[in-house]
Amino acid sequence: MQQNGPNFGSFAEAVTTLGKLTRMEGAIQAAIKNSRVPPREARKLLKCSKPVEAGNTPVFQFMRELFRRMELGELEMSSVDIFKMTFRVADCPVCKLYQNVKGKRTCYITTDTLAQFFNKDLSIPSSAEEVMCKNSGDEFCEFTVSMQPLAVYQLALDDCDREIIGQLQGAKDAATIVKATELSGAEFSYRLDALKRYHILDSSNRLTEIGETYQKFGQSFKHLDEEFPAPWKDMSEISESISASVSFAEAFTEAAETEPIFEVKNKDIVNLAEKAKSSRSFAELLSKNLSKEEE
Repeated sequence: MQQNGPNFGSFAEAVTTLGKLTRMEGAIQAAIKNSRVPPREARKLLKCSKPVEAGNTPVFQFMRELFRRMELGELEMSSVDIFKMTFRVADCPVCKLYQNVKGKRTCYITTDTLAQFFNKDLSIPSSAEEVMCKNSGDEFCEFTVSMQPLAVYQLALDDCDREIIGQLQGAKDAATIVKATELSGAEFSYRLDALKRYHILDSSNRLTEIGETYQKFGQSFKHLDEEFPAPWKDMSEISESISASVSFAEAFTEAAETEPIFEVKNKDIVNLAEKAKSSRSFAELLSKNLSKEEE
């Protein structure tokens, strides 16, 4: 008979794994809470067309450091598309928590972390999925993050991009647009390439149907560019939050492991059920039960 849950060699192994997962989850919640990324920095990641380019952005460098501090392994950028990014962890610590599990993908905690980071810290509605896992026989663990297209368009393109689109719609030539936007030739070319990649422009720099739609509803697509410090400016504060959360989780887990196991007799269950019938609230039931224990 196939089991649905993780397989553990012993009860002690199960408790140890639970403790490690509790510490990880505490670290993740603390890190996500303190890691909101400014839109301007998220935009740099979204405009990347190659994994190596995305891997060099401050956002990804920050993600990789967070993964290290949360003990989730060495995060790598595997592939980049306009609405999808794939990440890889070669030697995944989460897999090692489920050494007895074979033929299944087990890194749900890593999947959830990526989803939370994109949703909460990058402000991009996204879903994440583990597509490869060492415990299912793959060479490494790989995770795909799928981003909502409208949210990507809203964040990836800025006021300068919208001005370029408007100028092109008005049939302005490149030299006129460069002068109007005060961009260098290289920056202008880079932005044109990004607009083509997002299917706003065709190969002849004319607006596509998507581009026409974007131009028509551009103001409603506009993302509010909030200005606040990038979280990597003060990694020490995030580290302190992670450490405090992990310490609390460790203390909680140790207390749970040393908690005595009470002997429950059948008559006690019957008595508790009878008390529940005559109690008007849980507080009253608890009070009756405590009074009984004190006698």
